[in-house]
Amino acid sequence: MENPAMAVVHPRIAEGGGSEASALWMLEALQDEGRLTLITMGRPDFGALNRAYGTGVDGRKVACRPLPVPAGMGRRFDALRGWRLARYCRRHASEFDVMISAYNVMDFGRPGIQRIGDFSFDDRLRRMLYPSRGAEGRLIYQRSPWRSAYLAFGRVLSGTRASGWKRNLTIANSRWTRDLLRRRFGLDSVVVYPPALSVASQIPWEERENGFVVMGRVVPEKGIDAVIAVLDEVRRHNDVHLHIIGKAGDQAYARRIEALAGGRREWVFLEGGVYGPAKDALLGSHKYGLSGCRHEAFGIAVAEMVKAGCLVWVPEGGGQVEIVDHPDLVFADRAGAVSGIVDVLADPEKQAALRRHLAGRADAFSPAGFGREIRRLVRGFLDGSGGCHA
Repeated sequence: MENPAMAVVHPRIAEGGGSEASALWMLEALQDEGRLTLITMGRPDFGALNRAYGTGVDGRKVACRPLPVPAGMGRRFDALRGWRLARYCRRHASEFDVMISAYNVMDFGRPGIQRIGDFSFDDRLRRMLYPSRGAEGRLIYQRSPWRSAYLAFGRVLSGTRASGWKRNLTIANSRWTRDLLRRRFGLDSVVVYPPALSVASQIPWEERENGFVVMGRVVPEKGIDAVIAVLDEVRRHNDVHLHIIGKAGDQAYARRIEALAGGRREWVFLEGGVYGPAKDALLGSHKYGLSGCRHEAFGIAVAEMVKAGCLVWVPEGGGQVEIVDHPDLVFADRAGAVSGIVDVLADPEKQAALRRHLAGRADAFSPAGFGREIRRLVRGFLDGSGGCHA
């Protein structure tokens, strides 16, 4: 199809999240493929976003349809905040040859494309995967008759039906996500790993700092408190430190992490949001990374640390296991994490072997590869050939 009209949809694009990064890379991949429109809440600043994510989205090639953010909702009340976006997309779907949800399921009223970044769209599954989400005092996330009524009200307002979004071509961000989509919803999907921008450090391994990095929004499911607990024990054997990179996404949990860091000022450093060259410099000057998030659908932060040349340990379960793809870098519990890290830190030859292994994984998460796959899938959808292989 020549010069197709395409719409990319995302709830709200701002600095600091993995789904936002993938949405920006998707826009860059498609901006020369036809007439491209971004539908989102609020008006994105492409200059700032390009600097944060290393993308090259050209505002002259991407028309924006910014929807106003409902007053007083901010980043709360997702189910109600999103109803306007969902209804708008169904009302205007006929204006486009293809509509693409860059973040999770969407019923366009006709077949489209959707990219699954996590399982926040299914409350039962969300509670199973992230039981701590409502544990920090946020009533809106806790299981209750009030929450059930709130979610039902949001579904009624949006008019979204599972029978609608199940007609879409679905892109999963990992094999783990693909398998869970199949088991939970009977939905087939194609796996396209998200892009990670970090570049390999030019600093020799011996000159890097003997420290760890953890990256992600400061929210309970990221398990930053668990990372601190693991390194508390590792420090009995090794003089390591920790940098925590990420903005606060849950104020109660952020205060808890601040308190933990405050009692460990000599080795735990809260960096806040760090982007672009500053983030590359910090990653490239440290040897190790650690994730505390169980059931991470992919783990863009893990991929970025791997591409920067860090040795990274992750909990078992989730797509991040596919990133490191080595049993010596996967742990089942705190004791396993401590013993695995201490063992590797004591063995330079094992470190070198693991570094070679991870260096071979880095190309799987390249922006160029992501762009090629997105273009292939969109072209296949437009010409009727599909392009989805489970």
